[in-house]
Parts: sequence; structure tokens; C-alpha cells
Amino acid sequence: MITALLIASLALTPGLPSGAVLQGEERRGAVLVRLDGAPALSWQACAAACGYQQACQAWTHYAYPARCTLHNAPLNPRPYPGAVTGLSPSLAARIERASERAPSDRERLAIGGVERSLADEVQTLPRGAQNQLFPER
Repeated sequence: MITALLIASLALTPGLPSGAVLQGEERRGAVLVRLDGAPALSWQACAAACGYQQACQAWTHYAYPARCTLHNAPLNPRPYPGAVTGLSPSLAARIERASERAPSDRERLAIGGVERSLADEVQTLPRGAQNQLFPER
């Protein structure tokens, strides 16, 4: 029954944003659970299994031996041939939503401060260096 639900959920799982799935990478760190069987059949099944675990933030699917590891923290990925890793569907969706919104007043203020600071730094450079860096000036 669980196998049928997981396989059926592949069609229901919304597409993950680009960058949410990394081929040839793995995540290490705190393991929520290691799964064999249906979730280990493919990285898509592993991602779907992560979507069903509220505490899951990231997952790694290993092709050989077939294994799905769910993580409770999305630590930085590292190269690992034959593995596929990704963020949980809910975390990937939160990141995607946040990237589509306009900056808040506080964020605009911070961005403006950084831009002013960079402009001040550029002014301290010799004119030739300024022209090389910013030929449109």
C-alpha cells in the first residue's frame, strides 16, 4: 500500500525549481531516516518521501546500493558520483516564493547602503582603474 502511494505521489509532486536537485552530489549530516524499498527506486520517489515527512529538509538518493536518506537539515552538498540530492519540496517552494517577492523597506535600505559604500570605494580608485571597471562612466 505504501509503495503504491509513493509511486502515485510522483505524478502529484509539483515540479521542483531548477537548482533544487543536484546530480552527482550528496548531503551529509543529521539523518532523519534511511529508507529502502519504494523510496529507493528513484530520486523522484526519494523526493516524494521527503515531502511526506514534515521534519525533512533535504534528501539524498544513492543509485548503488539503492538507498534514500532523508535529512533534517539542508547542509551543503558535496560531490558523490551516482548520488542525487535535493531540497524538500516545501523548502524549495519557500525559497522560490521568497525570490519572487519585492524587497522589503528594510532590505531596500540595506541594499542602498551597500551601493553607497561601493560607490565610495570606487571613488578612491585611480581614474584609469575606474574607467576599466566602469567604461560607461
